[in-house]
Amino acid sequence: MHLGTLNNFLKRKEPCSSEIPSSNRAKKMDTITRSSICTPDGTQNIFKSRDLIYEAALKSLQPNNESRKMIALCGMGGIGKTTMMEQLKKEVEASNFFDKVVKVVLGENTDLVALQRATAKCINLEDIKEEAIDARADRLRKIFEGMSKQGKKTLVIMDDIWSEVDLNDVGLRPFPTGFKLLFTSRSEYVCTQMGVKTDSVFKLRVLDVAEAKALFFGIVGISMSDHDDPELHKIGEDIVNKCGGLPIALNTVAKSLIGKKNEAWKETLSSLQQNVLKDIVHKVFGMSYNNLENEDDKSIFLLSGLFPDDFDIPIEDLMRYAWGLKLFTNVYTLAEARRRTIVCVNNLIHVNLLTQSKCMGCVKMHDLVRVYALSNFTKVKQASIIYHDNMLDQWLIEDANESYDRILLKSKGINKFPFDFNYPNLSLLIVMDEYNLLKFPQDIYKKIENLEVVCYEKMGIPLLPVMFENSTKLRTLCLRSCSLIDDISFLGHLSNLETLSFVDCRIRR
Repeated sequence: MHLGTLNNFLKRKEPCSSEIPSSNRAKKMDTITRSSICTPDGTQNIFKSRDLIYEAALKSLQPNNESRKMIALCGMGGIGKTTMMEQLKKEVEASNFFDKVVKVVLGENTDLVALQRATAKCINLEDIKEEAIDARADRLRKIFEGMSKQGKKTLVIMDDIWSEVDLNDVGLRPFPTGFKLLFTSRSEYVCTQMGVKTDSVFKLRVLDVAEAKALFFGIVGISMSDHDDPELHKIGEDIVNKCGGLPIALNTVAKSLIGKKNEAWKETLSSLQQNVLKDIVHKVFGMSYNNLENEDDKSIFLLSGLFPDDFDIPIEDLMRYAWGLKLFTNVYTLAEARRRTIVCVNNLIHVNLLTQSKCMGCVKMHDLVRVYALSNFTKVKQASIIYHDNMLDQWLIEDANESYDRILLKSKGINKFPFDFNYPNLSLLIVMDEYNLLKFPQDIYKKIENLEVVCYEKMGIPLLPVMFENSTKLRTLCLRSCSLIDDISFLGHLSNLETLSFVDCRIRR
């Protein structure tokens, strides 16, 4: 099947499927995700890393598996939840697991009346004439109960759930005998609130490198074993690496390169290095961010984006920085701030904006999620800069003189600041000096006198006494593996300092 034909096929309404009207953005995202791991010939791949998840989900859907009535596929946007759901749906239909498969697509902004109508349409009920929501729910419940009494086995699929849906409102409370429920959602929390047991939530992760390459080269139609053009293969591998194993990014970029020559591939790689994926990133992760109900969760999310790629982000650091910046509402002690930070981190993990780290007490952020977090939000502008041996990698910095609120600078092999450091609105500064070489200009603190949080890591003598001649707002100071002068009495002048951390620091005498 040609790719264009496949896309048209995927957009069609199926006889027992119904899509609830939602925003145009949500509809576009659904279409992209459905074809996100399809090759040009129309085949859909179950990747090896997802074999166990697929098999476990399929086993759970078997009607004779009485221990699991509800299951959920969860993961970040564009990860392939809907694609796997469609594959499961196809297999249970081919295997005659159920007499009826009902599928409704909810989307970001779900209207309850529209959901009831969509459900009714899937069970061959032309329309629900009842006006009251409770009456509509009773009508659906009676139909489902009738199907159950007739011994009909039924699978109900709710795709793309963003917020909790009361199953009573769609006639599924009490849950009918012989029924199964399959959800897809970005939020594990939403699914468990709707009754899915934690061991029935299947989390989809990003593709590993080999699978990402297979997907990319499969879509562009080039064999990975054909090395007639090694340069093209090398460019393709670099493109794959920039997509971070996210199927929607791989799919979108690969489609744009079908039939293109080397120069077009080089141009694409150059664009990716300048974060041309921003449009995709905003579509995928903007909805997840905007659906965070708690402002504290949003604050911790943005703060997490400041850390470098593939970084193990210490939760304790997030707490200290958030405290110093006064990000939390109704938090008055460090103990409360620590608890709040842990709650926020867990909330972000549940909606797949953060992931677990192998390092104890830390979390991680996917590279493309980080691209979104570093986008210049209206309420806070922040930049994460990596400086390598006289070569500046300006991550999302269009203008080095722009007034940022937060900056993380990671130095690798330089001994002076890379540009005129003039940020009068800067409230947070994190400097990581990998080789303990970086020296500050003498007048640096006159240009950043509104600092509230400072963290220096592996620095020589970071001009601390000079700093405090101008800094009166500092609330948090963290020093790690730094060499300090012998006189640290200047700390007594910090009237607003509330948290001070010395880790592996040396006092020079």
